[in-house]
Amino acid sequence: MSPEMTVLAVVTLFYLFSWLPLWIAQSQTSGFQWLAGSRVSAERPPLPPAAERALRAHDNLRENYPPFAIAVLLLAFTGGFTQYTAWACLAFLAARLVHMPAGILGASWLRSFSWLLGMAATLYLLIMALVALL
Repeated sequence: MSPEMTVLAVVTLFYLFSWLPLWIAQSQTSGFQWLAGSRVSAERPPLPPAAERALRAHDNLRENYPPFAIAVLLLAFTGGFTQYTAWACLAFLAARLVHMPAGILGASWLRSFSWLLGMAATLYLLIMALVALL
């Protein structure tokens, strides 16, 4: 498997489990009964600041994962993988692994820098995918 596809698999696993910090905080705040309930009409009880930041970090990953995944899949489809696309995928992975804890801990400069690095990596991958499609 190519490095890009390996990174995509790792990022996907991270994406699938990124709800854990929020779930833990929500269960400590609201109890398991609230989490296990239908929550159809129940408002979410207030969360502590770190849990609110965990929610925002999770939402941010949900917004940034799809463009990255699409870029990697387009590159796979077009045979556009290079050593530079592998490095860009690793940069995205590193950025996302830093972004969530930095967000939860309230380290705004580190969170912002990691978001910028991940976005730059995604944009590079999308541009390379478009070039490969032409």
